[in-house]
Amino acid sequence: MALVVILIAGFVVWLWNTEIVFFPEKQTATVLVLEDCDDDFRTPPFEDALLVLGPNGAYSRMATTLNVCQTVGGARSLSVSPDGRFIVVCENVRHRLTAYETHTGKPLWNVDGDFTSATVGQSGIVYAAVSSGTIYGERTIAIDPDGRITKSGSTAAGFDMALDPKHEVLWLVGKHIKKCDLQLNVLQELSPIKWCAVSVDVNPDGSIWVAEREHPDVALSTNRLLKISSDGRILKSVYLDWSPMCLRVDARDGSVWATGIGVKKPASKRILDGIEKRTGALPLGKWLRGSLTQSRVWYRTEKFDSEGTLLHKLNVGGHSLDIQSSDGSIWLAGKNKIYRFSATARKLDRRSGVSAVQKYVVVLPERGP
Repeated sequence: MALVVILIAGFVVWLWNTEIVFFPEKQTATVLVLEDCDDDFRTPPFEDALLVLGPNGAYSRMATTLNVCQTVGGARSLSVSPDGRFIVVCENVRHRLTAYETHTGKPLWNVDGDFTSATVGQSGIVYAAVSSGTIYGERTIAIDPDGRITKSGSTAAGFDMALDPKHEVLWLVGKHIKKCDLQLNVLQELSPIKWCAVSVDVNPDGSIWVAEREHPDVALSTNRLLKISSDGRILKSVYLDWSPMCLRVDARDGSVWATGIGVKKPASKRILDGIEKRTGALPLGKWLRGSLTQSRVWYRTEKFDSEGTLLHKLNVGGHSLDIQSSDGSIWLAGKNKIYRFSATARKLDRRSGVSAVQKYVVVLPERGP
């Protein structure tokens, strides 16, 4: 009898900690995933890839032998044109930006440079942030549909960017928050960021949401989301107990989703540190010391309304997310899975077959019936 109880208890614990989707909802969108397949970006062959997750739920490969590596946040390293005709991919190790035809995977053009993010306007103009080795960005360029650089703004710099076509402005975030016109002239600059803002998206009214990350060695840096008006006023600061990597705004109602990670040092590390201050280093083996001192990484995704009030909390998260415009569901690039959740945070589906390294996810514009 005792064995039966133990087995049942073990099954309950397994069930509690296992992510199960009993009735996955039928997928209608096509999702792109820029996959950092390995953590070795110095030794060829480079196996990073652009994956296509189709409505049939299966992956295909659009581009292979890419070379990307981890970054400080989920900037727009992968973007799609508003009409869905082409996509652009930033390879931050190979130092190039490439446009691919969406339905064939054919390369259309590429531009050399150290790019962190790019976005596409209604006319097919691509705006891309050039970093030149700094996470804050060095300049921004505009590229026409044929792959020719037509503009370069040296003062328009950032790590991530978001285009507001309705108001014809481009927002850039990194060390600063910059509002630019489409000629790449800086119209306004704000400096509330202590370390780095890593993600930005535009609200329907022209205001923006910005994700700022804390750095342990940068004084006064913090983990928070900022809502900023179209004229540069900070309207809301939402402080987080985790570090946001990416955010996206639901254009239907102005709500905002954010995803990221948290790191917590175990209590055993604090206890061991206190003991060893008095005794000196104890003769612990490598495995035991690692078990006692290794920090725990956890994941989080949260949804807020347009005023910054928390609506939903998920105990999964990752490097990037995107919103399916037809129903407000989100696609989330988790640790080693791609998740889909409804607008009310109900789990709709999950897909394995991806690595545990950083990934960028984009939902292609859906075609009408």
